[in-house]
Order: sequence, then C-alpha cells, then structure tokens
Amino acid sequence: MKHFRFLTTATLIAFGSFVCAQNVITLDEMQAKKKQQQPQQQKVVKEKVSYSSASDDEAFGTLFLQYNPSNMHVSYNGYSGSTSMTGFSLGYLYSKPISAPLYLEFGAAVQYFFKSEKYEDYYPDYDDYYYGYDEHHSHGGKSHDAKFSMLSVKIPINVMYSFEASDAIAIQPYAGIYGRVNILAQTKIGDQKANHFSKDDMGDDTWNRFQLGLHLGCKARFSQKFTAGIGYYMDLTKITDHTTIRGFDITLGLNL
Repeated sequence: MKHFRFLTTATLIAFGSFVCAQNVITLDEMQAKKKQQQPQQQKVVKEKVSYSSASDDEAFGTLFLQYNPSNMHVSYNGYSGSTSMTGFSLGYLYSKPISAPLYLEFGAAVQYFFKSEKYEDYYPDYDDYYYGYDEHHSHGGKSHDAKFSMLSVKIPINVMYSFEASDAIAIQPYAGIYGRVNILAQTKIGDQKANHFSKDDMGDDTWNRFQLGLHLGCKARFSQKFTAGIGYYMDLTKITDHTTIRGFDITLGLNL
C-alpha cells in the first residue's frame, strides 16, 4: 500500500511539474511575441508622425490643368448682360509654408479663352422697310461664323490654409489676387479679323493689356500626390469700358 501511495504521489508531482513547465514556456513565448510587436507598433507611429509633419511643414509644387467656364460681363447705363466663353489653363503653383498650417502660394499659368457662334448681317433701312421690325424674324442678312479667341498669362498669389481631414487627405481653402496679362485677342467674322488691342481695328473700344482680379476656392490634396479643387474668380479692373471677366476654376493637379 505504501508503495502504491509513493507511486501515485510521484506521478502527481511529475504531472504538476510538467504543467508548470508548460505554463512557464507559454509566458516566455508571449513576452517574446510582445517584444517582436513593439518595434512594429513604433514604426507605424513614426510613419504617421512623419507623414503629418511632411504635410504641414514642407514646401511643394503643383502642376495643374484648369477648366474655366467664364462670362464676359457688360454693365452700362443700367444695362447688364454677359456672354459665355470657354477657357483652359495650364500652369504651375508653388506652395511655401509661412507658419503651419498657413501657406503662401504663387505661380503662373497660360490661359486660353475661345467662343464660336453664328452672326447674321442686318441692314436696317432695307430690312425694316421690307419686313417690318420683328426681333424674332430673320432680317435677310448673310450668316457668318463668328469666332473669338484670347491668349493670356495669369499670375496668382494666394494665402492657403491646410488641415488634415484624414491620414491621406488634406483640405486646403484659399483666397488671393491675380494679375492677367493679355497677349492676343481677336474676333474673326467670315474673312475679316479684328485685333482687340489694335487702335486701328477697335478705335475707342481698344482693350487693355492687364487686369487685376480676386479669386477664392477650396482644394483637396490626396496622399500628397494629387490635387482637385474648385474656385471662383472675378476681374476687379476692366478689360474694356464697362466690361469685366468672371468665372470658375475647376482644377486637377499633380504635386511635385
């Protein structure tokens, strides 16, 4: 009997020692796994911090393409009207941090406006007598294609505020002024051309070469690589008597 008790006790002690040994090994393995995971967690935190600091403190450039649906607005003696035209701009904008998250932006863009429509001659003496005056009636004049085009260089200066909406998206509202230097502008009707900057062609309605304007808008910067945005602009000075240009800037950009 004593021999049986001794064997039983020895067996229990051996089994308990085995279980304890297994528990010790398990704790060691858990501690080793924790040590392996800590550097990875620190690495993720460092990456997030470095991304945020790069987004807030570093200067960057943007090569952009804009679609500019615009209007030439006329206001004179109580009359107000506008004619629409299409525009495109290709340019570069440099964004330099003033004091994060504020940036100063400046650059230049080549801007091209164009418009095409039908133009009909009108002979008031003959047509009024023959048809009677009716603004909805064709006056019998000859129809022509009228084409307008203008090439300019636009120079913007903005103040931009940048804040992180998420780890990969920065929202960037902006406001500023611009100068537009007009290089070429002409209207072609049939075989005839008129240079809008020529005194011989336009007389007292000769256009000005420079406009100053105001614009504002909001952009989104994705993963520090791409930009998309929309804005509104308006001339503060006239391109000719009683005439200014205003419109929208729809922007796609590549951050360099």
